Amino acid sequence: MTWIALGLLAGLVLGTYDFLTKLALKEKTVLEVVLWSSLLGALIWLPFFFIPPAHAGAFRHAGLYPAPLTHAQQWVLLPKSLMMVATWVLSYYSVKSLPLSISAGVRASGPLWTAMGAILFLSEQLDWWQWLGLAVSMASYYLFSLIGQKEGISFKRNLWVLCMLAATLLSSANALYDKHILATLQMDLAAVQAYSALQRGGIALLLLPWVFRGLEVRSLFSRNWAVPAIAFAYVLAEFIYLAAVQTDGALISVISVLRRTNLVMVFSLSAIFFTERFIRQKTIAIGGVLLGIVLTVAH
Repeated sequence: MTWIALGLLAGLVLGTYDFLTKLALKEKTVLEVVLWSSLLGALIWLPFFFIPPAHAGAFRHAGLYPAPLTHAQQWVLLPKSLMMVATWVLSYYSVKSLPLSISAGVRASGPLWTAMGAILFLSEQLDWWQWLGLAVSMASYYLFSLIGQKEGISFKRNLWVLCMLAATLLSSANALYDKHILATLQMDLAAVQAYSALQRGGIALLLLPWVFRGLEVRSLFSRNWAVPAIAFAYVLAEFIYLAAVQTDGALISVISVLRRTNLVMVFSLSAIFFTERFIRQKTIAIGGVLLGIVLTVAH
């Protein structure tokens, strides 16, 4: 599968993850969801550290055998894990407080910041089709801001919009760092995901003093099923996304745009299950995002 197809697939899985996040935050606090999803994500990867050597080959071929990392490499990975947990805290507060289509629309500005960083720091070169695609996408994101104003949401002064913007900038920085550790430092793909998941679980434990009194496990397997589903969906989306990043010739600036196909999934699900306003205007904005994606990959 090409890195373009992987980027699109990662976006669709990420859209499901965003929708599940909104469901989980209806009954759980932000810090609880961050804690549980981080711990469960770590638990998903933990068994792969104990694969018997006799079966290592098959799992390595599937990208599920984490190569051992030195202490120095684990320290290199730590900034990624810190940025991810911080991104989740900021973005979850936004998702909990804003209409899902608006919070996802703000998050969709990420490709612009990633593209700027990739050009400045990674020396990536875009052709004119890709520049046009980015421009169309950015215009569509601006349309989302105008729609937000109709819903009484100021993109300049609303705290939750600013939280999502900060989360988006952190996510873009993380995307550039992913490219560095995978393409430049040539760190093992499965190891990056597995060790980072364990680090995020450890970092999330620092939130315990703020959530300890309200913690309970039983509901995770009944009415709060969306919380463990978040952990699985994110691990899957990250697995697909990092596989795309590691592919020879992959452009992180283009992959960032492709991942924003999550906006289509988010909008479709939120229109069906949540009370969304201005459906027609949001459909036009999403159409612009899709056009931008087509232009970006048509090179």
